[in-house]
Amino acid sequence: MKKIIEVENLYKAFGRKKVLTNISFSIEAGRIIGLLGENGVGKTTLLKVLADLYKPDKGHIWIIEEESSIKTHKYISYMIHTEQLSDWMTIQQAIYYFKDLFPDFDTKKAFLLCDIFQLSPKDKVKRLSKGNQERVMLLLTISREAYLYILDEPLEGLDIRMKKSMIEILISNIKEDASILISTHMVREMEEIFDEVMVLHNNQLIAANADDIREQKQQSIEEFYLEVTKNA
Repeated sequence: MKKIIEVENLYKAFGRKKVLTNISFSIEAGRIIGLLGENGVGKTTLLKVLADLYKPDKGHIWIIEEESSIKTHKYISYMIHTEQLSDWMTIQQAIYYFKDLFPDFDTKKAFLLCDIFQLSPKDKVKRLSKGNQERVMLLLTISREAYLYILDEPLEGLDIRMKKSMIEILISNIKEDASILISTHMVREMEEIFDEVMVLHNNQLIAANADDIREQKQQSIEEFYLEVTKNA
């Protein structure tokens, strides 16, 4: 199966603080991966390195078998936060802003998702509720034709019904050969969709196949996570 990303001996520090140390893993096409870990272990830093928002201090990243560069990051769609949009932007303006930024952005799909999410394109993003802002950020992210979608806490602040709806829409609007990397604390709500799990703990990355956890270890993903992090 085609590999979307390969990471080898990744290292990232901020000043004297080591955040990521010798992190290695790969992501194959068509997989949904849960990135788990406590606050401050480096999950967001790892996602930003993959999205080329941070540069690694050491190590190598290959995207679609090419060394990571500005060119290869067209293959990745990273979910931004509302703070990165201007205060005056309506949803419609945000959609056309993304279209200008990314040639692979599908405006037709974005407006269709507005209807599905029951959002008015004329509404200003910053005046929406927290839940509706999350919907806008998700529709902007998945309206690109990328190979890897990176989502950092996409369900934060949503009620149970909205979480389920967001997950269903996310899965149904991603092409089969694309992969999704999701950083989340909401393990119980999302564990059923995971094909793979990566846990950041004590400067190590622990990777496991989700079916192996369920069938061989007879554990839920949440139970597995609690087990591997019990010596925190």
